[in-house]
Amino acid sequence: MIHKEIITYLKNYSDDLVLANKLIVGAFLEFSKISILHNKLIQSCIEGNDTQKVSEFTNLVKLKNGKYDLEDLTELFEITIPSKDVVTNGAVYTPNYIKSYIVDNVVNLNGKKDIQNLSVADIACGTGAFLHSAVGRIKAKTTKTYAKIFKENIFGLDISDYTIERAKILLTLLAVSNGEDIPEFEFNLYVGNALDFDWKSNIPDFIGFDAVVGNPPYVRAKHLSKDSKKLMSKWEVTKSGNPDLYIPFFEIGLVNLKETGLLSFITVNTFKRSVNARNLREYFKQNKLAVSIIDFGNQQIFENKSTYTCIVSISKNKSDSVKYVKANSDAIKTNTVKPFSDVSYKLLNTNKGWILNKSQILENINKLENAGITLGNKYSIKNGLATLSNDIFIFKPVDEDDKYYYHQNGKLHKIEKSICRDIIKPNRLKTENEIPLLTEKIIFPYHTNNNQLDLFKSGHNKMIVFEESYFQNKYPNAYAYLKLNQEQLFNRDKGNPKKYKWFEFGRSQAINDYGKKLLFPYMASQPYFVYTNQEDLLLYAGYALFCDSERELKIVKRILESNVFWYYIKHTSKPYSGNFYALAKNYVKDFSICKLTTDEEEFLLSTDSSVERNGFLQNKYGVLSIT
Repeated sequence: MIHKEIITYLKNYSDDLVLANKLIVGAFLEFSKISILHNKLIQSCIEGNDTQKVSEFTNLVKLKNGKYDLEDLTELFEITIPSKDVVTNGAVYTPNYIKSYIVDNVVNLNGKKDIQNLSVADIACGTGAFLHSAVGRIKAKTTKTYAKIFKENIFGLDISDYTIERAKILLTLLAVSNGEDIPEFEFNLYVGNALDFDWKSNIPDFIGFDAVVGNPPYVRAKHLSKDSKKLMSKWEVTKSGNPDLYIPFFEIGLVNLKETGLLSFITVNTFKRSVNARNLREYFKQNKLAVSIIDFGNQQIFENKSTYTCIVSISKNKSDSVKYVKANSDAIKTNTVKPFSDVSYKLLNTNKGWILNKSQILENINKLENAGITLGNKYSIKNGLATLSNDIFIFKPVDEDDKYYYHQNGKLHKIEKSICRDIIKPNRLKTENEIPLLTEKIIFPYHTNNNQLDLFKSGHNKMIVFEESYFQNKYPNAYAYLKLNQEQLFNRDKGNPKKYKWFEFGRSQAINDYGKKLLFPYMASQPYFVYTNQEDLLLYAGYALFCDSERELKIVKRILESNVFWYYIKHTSKPYSGNFYALAKNYVKDFSICKLTTDEEEFLLSTDSSVERNGFLQNKYGVLSIT
């Protein structure tokens, strides 16, 4: 990986691509002692170079990195993009061993064919990293010149003109570095939007590619433009829901793949379970595509990116099952990935999400989901409040008197007690004893009607936001404090149109939630479910499971804090680094609560030994080998 000081230096020039390219390419040529005699593209790239700056950058590379090859150059191309494109571009640098594995996979599959005519495409090629790897493999297996490979074997598409320019520079440098310094190369590299790009109109007699490879852009749905969302709606896998940008690239790749070809992507692994990928899962299932998944679980493959990924390979051969295996980066580097498990499409539920694993684990999961009524059907599971400005609304008093809490935020503020509610953050909570210590106050500008505050004391009455005049007259200190922070409150939702008053919460969720509950976090490394009978205690950054019966909640708590439940979570939920797993409603709702006799309930409630409780529950659910 490139040293961070080099990256920091170059990012100063991210918005001046001409200069950035001069530094990146000029330093490579100087470092490698390569003279360009004929090639016009590279000559134009370094023409008028600032010799002093190039030398300065070259010396920095020598000092901090010690080497500077085409992989390093590729990484710098991927990193130094205009600031306006950082969020919407969706590009990240793919490690070389991942690119090599994917490219080797598609080339080896086509090994029985004439490699001379192998067509490899990257439909979101960025600066050409995967194409660079593909050129290297084809060159090693044939006697073709680089010029011939560029013209006949390699195809790329990207939405940004500067990335396509950089892809041409990268491939050209590959050729000239190996002695093929000719005036001009002919490329099949296009600027266009993959969502509506027509390959047939650009390639004569196009019948599809032998291989489609790459790393589809990962842009969250909330960052997509209206135009992109409109274009996505034409694809079967993204016609409904709120899909992220990477999802249609599977269908686009397959549509442009030969019947005998192979698609292989490195992409996020959330498509197996996420709601917004339901149509994609159904597309695979209905078409009986031969899908193979190498899942990296909670290992983060991309440097400085909190994404969890997998390698997905798909052919159009009909298959009744999905092939699945978990692996780590070392297995990819040493080509020692374990044998795949076959999971029948019949066992995969499109709506609930795919649970992929060995047959024994799938059998256990099936038992854990069908031993009784599921959590989602039996109980109300709710998310916490979302003010969109917790630092303003939520505080820990530094002092109090009969009428006021005192809040230190820049200066000391008096906040009327009668407008405040108790609130807690389940993400921090592990035991009931911690509730008094971790309870905070929240300014709560709601009441059951416009005449009285009556906060939750009437039970489940719907909360209504204050009229501003009422708020200002009834709670002048709290109003004045929020008024001081009005600019920040106005800027919530990043300037998007708002349907709420400036002083109310950014979302209405959870303002009406009331009752006894089990509090639990968004994610954890072991199960924490904390009971509270404080019915009007609000929560944020976490979840709560509600039930009117204290006894029942405490029984459920024993079950959810067991090895049986955690086994279920580890094999069905979204993994994070540090052996943390998501506990979102979507991941816990299908776990079932087994039927218990009164004596069995008493046993769970009264037995202090976690070993005995775990053994009892494992036997009760009938699951085997859950270590």
